[in-house]
Amino acid sequence: MRAIIVANGHVDQDERYGHLLRADDLVIAADGGTVLALQLGLEPQVVVGDMDSLPPNLRAELEAQGCQFIAHSPRKDETDTELAILYALQRGADEIVLLAAVGDRLDHTLANVFLLGLPELATVKASIVSGDGETWLLRGGGELQIEGSPGDTVTLLAVGQDAVGVSSEGLEWPLDGDTLRFGPARGVSNVMTSPVARVTLRQGLLLVFRLRLDEEQEAMTEGEGSSAPATTDLIEVYTTQGHLRAHVIKSKLEAAGIPAMLSYDYASLAFGLTIDGIGEVRVMVPAQYADEAHRIIEEEE
Repeated sequence: MRAIIVANGHVDQDERYGHLLRADDLVIAADGGTVLALQLGLEPQVVVGDMDSLPPNLRAELEAQGCQFIAHSPRKDETDTELAILYALQRGADEIVLLAAVGDRLDHTLANVFLLGLPELATVKASIVSGDGETWLLRGGGELQIEGSPGDTVTLLAVGQDAVGVSSEGLEWPLDGDTLRFGPARGVSNVMTSPVARVTLRQGLLLVFRLRLDEEQEAMTEGEGSSAPATTDLIEVYTTQGHLRAHVIKSKLEAAGIPAMLSYDYASLAFGLTIDGIGEVRVMVPAQYADEAHRIIEEEE
């Protein structure tokens, strides 16, 4: 059984996950995540938490529809999201998908990501889905198969200690028994070269992020819906820390008729990090537009 758990983080107005729902999924909301679940097109069957951020009228409405409420004391060691995960495991879930786990508070986001390291999840397929991104924790001795599309960004980050014996297939910069050290950002922003990539790890813990190309970026690399010729020969014309400045440059180029895309690692969105290469956003254009793009950027600056 798969459990879909909706935390009380942040979701964009256009995010919807009703299409992910299977007939036999167990949908669990973590307290205030109930509101977000409904916004995402999911109706919770169970709500878990201390109920301190759940509107009373919404609770009454859901109870009338048969939703179950598992209430806990506010004086507890676990977060509501952790309690929801533990409840899903008690119900026999062998796969867990966590939604709305990324928020404006870095500590809450990190706490939710680190929940993937719960010992109880060692034999359970678990992931965090946020917009176009998905996150997994790969443990030593394990293998992760990543399904996506060529051009998707994949980031590998060691957690807590060095990740030893990292090997990969289907990535532009392959690894063969390499060590990714805890701290340096060597594993940031690799790129899928096939619909399926594989990562194996001999020892340690490895956070794996996949960021899916959006439709505009896919059009650029596939030549669909764009005036640009089909090409995967993209040139980096600008690099900045954070997304705001990159979007400004992208808009300037597009206003001049130059198709542009942004390349960045999922960690910059999930964690808001903009240090040591994590959080760098690269503006890419097809090679034939590179000279004109450089000229426009220089004039703009």
